[in-house]
Amino acid sequence: MILLLAVPTVARAQSYEEHRAVSLLAGPGLGYTTTLSGDRAVTGPGVLFDVGGSLTVGYDQDEVFLLARAGLGEAGKGGVLLGGFRSIFGREEWQTFFDVGAAVRLFSGTWAGPRLGFGVRRTLSDQLSFYGGLGLSLGFGSGMRVDAEAFTGLQWSFPIGSR
Repeated sequence: MILLLAVPTVARAQSYEEHRAVSLLAGPGLGYTTTLSGDRAVTGPGVLFDVGGSLTVGYDQDEVFLLARAGLGEAGKGGVLLGGFRSIFGREEWQTFFDVGAAVRLFSGTWAGPRLGFGVRRTLSDQLSFYGGLGLSLGFGSGMRVDAEAFTGLQWSFPIGSR
C-alpha cells in the first residue's frame, strides 16, 4: 500500500531535470515612488533600465538574480541593486514567476529593504525569453521609501551543464 502511494511522488521527481544555466537580463521599466524624509514627502514617476544576471538553482527553473538599475525621474534617481530568488511556475512556453528579494538604493540617499515581484515569462527559444511583471519594494534608512514598478526584459540563457 505504501509503495502505491509513493509511485506518483517518484514519477513526479523523475520528470524534473536539473538544468543549470547562467543568464543575462536587461530591459526597461516604469516606476513610481513615495519618499518620506523628516517632514518632507516627495512622490513621482520615473523611467528605469535594468541590467544583470541570474543563475538557476535546484530543480525546475528557479533562479537567483542580481540586477543593477538606473533611471530618470523621481523614481529613477540614483543607482539601485536588486537581488533575490525567482521561483518559476510552468513547463510550457508561457510561465509565471514570483520574486522575493531585497533592493538597496546607493545614491540620492541610502535605502535598503524587501522587494516582492511577480510576472510572466514567454520562452522564445532555448536561449531567449521575454518577461514582464510588477514589483513593490520598501526602503528604510534615509527616511522611508515605497517604490512600485512595472518591468520588462529579455533573458539570454547559457547552459552550464546538467545532471
